[in-house]
Amino acid sequence: MAGATTTSSPLRRMESVCRHLLPASPPILYQNPLGAIRLESSPVIIGGMVLDIHAKPSMQPHPGTTVPGMVKYVSGGVARNIAECICKLETRPFMISVVGNDMAGDFLLKYWRSAGLCTDVSNVFDGSGELIAGVASVGAVEKFLSPSWICQFRLHISSAPLLMLDANLSPDSLEAACKIAHESGVPVFFEPVSLAKGSRIAPIAKYITYTSPNEIELVAMANSLSPPEKYNFVKMEQSKNKAKAVEYLFEMLSPAVFFLLEKGIKFLLVTLGSNGVFVCCKESTSLVDQRKSEMISFSTPLLQKLDLCFPSNILVDLPREGSSRTCVFHFPAVSASVVSLTGAGDCFVGGVISALCGGLGMMQSVAVGIAIAKSSVESEANIPDKFSAETIAGRGLVTT
Repeated sequence: MAGATTTSSPLRRMESVCRHLLPASPPILYQNPLGAIRLESSPVIIGGMVLDIHAKPSMQPHPGTTVPGMVKYVSGGVARNIAECICKLETRPFMISVVGNDMAGDFLLKYWRSAGLCTDVSNVFDGSGELIAGVASVGAVEKFLSPSWICQFRLHISSAPLLMLDANLSPDSLEAACKIAHESGVPVFFEPVSLAKGSRIAPIAKYITYTSPNEIELVAMANSLSPPEKYNFVKMEQSKNKAKAVEYLFEMLSPAVFFLLEKGIKFLLVTLGSNGVFVCCKESTSLVDQRKSEMISFSTPLLQKLDLCFPSNILVDLPREGSSRTCVFHFPAVSASVVSLTGAGDCFVGGVISALCGGLGMMQSVAVGIAIAKSSVESEANIPDKFSAETIAGRGLVTT
C-alpha cells in the first residue's frame, strides 16, 4: 500500500494527544519507500481505508436514551475491505490510500504498516445486524488522494490486470485514474460505495468495465447520467416467493440497466441481497487482458467444483460488437446464517476481482464472489478472519 512512514506506537499516541491540544500544522504526505520498490502485475485498489466503529444494541434502541449493547472497532473502508479479501484469496493487490497519524491510524497500521491522514466511520446497527444508520468521514481521502498523488503510481496502474476504484475518491481523482488505465487498456472496476457517492460515475462511465451497485445505487447512477431523474426503485414487500421477487426486481431495474449499458459500461453486477445477483452485459468484450493475468492459487477442489457448475469452456450467448441486445443472467444467493451484512458486498467484489485476475470467466468469478459473500454474512468482521480458496470450495456454489 502507498502511504507514509511510521513511528513507534507509544510515540504515535503521544503525538495524537499533542495534535488535539496544540494548533494543527499543515499535514505532509510521504510515499512509502517499500511501495515504490515492488512493481509487478497486481490489481491496483484505490480508495478508502477507515476505522469502523460498530455499535450493536442488545435490545430495541430508543431515541433520546442509551441502551446496553456492544461497541467494537473494525478495520473498514470499501477499498481496504476488498484489498484484504483479495489478499486472502492469494492474489497480491497494490493498494493506494491514506490513513491518519492517530489512534485510528495506529489500529489500521497493524495490518497495513503505512500511514497518511485520518478517516473514520461510525455505523449503528439494529439488533439483527442490519445497518440502520451510518456516518462516514472520508474527507481526507477526497483531499489527499489527489490526481497528482495517484499519477505517481502510473506504472503500477498501467501494468495492472485490473484497476478498482471506490467512490470515496473525488471526481477529479476518479477521472485521472480512469484515464491512466484507459491509456494502457486496463479494465476498471467502479465500486459506488453509497447512494450519495454512486453518482460520481457520471463523468467516467465511458471508462468503466465493471461496476457492482445494489438496487438503489443502480438507480442513482442512472439518474446521474439522465437529468432530470427518470428512473426509480420501489422496494417490494417481503415475499417468500423468490421467483416472484426476482421477476419484480428485473421489471423495476431493467430500464436503468439498459440505460447504463448504453452509456458504455460493459458489465453491471447488480447485487440484490438475499435475492442474489444480476449479471448484465450488452456486448462481447474481453474480461481481463490475459497478457497481464496470471493464474492465482485457487485450490484444485474449488476449480473442479466451479467447472461442474460453470465449465471454463461454457458457451454463453453474448451479443457481438455493435449488437443492441442485452443479456441478463440471474445468480441466486446461497443460504446463510446471517450475523452481519456490512462486508458482504465488499467480499463479493473481492472474490470477483481475484477470480477475474486469475483468468477465470465471468460466470465462475461471480460464483466465487457469492460463495465468499456467504462467509462474510456469517461473520461479525467486515472480512472473515479465516477463509481461503480452499475453505470456500466446501461451500455451495450457485447455478443460474
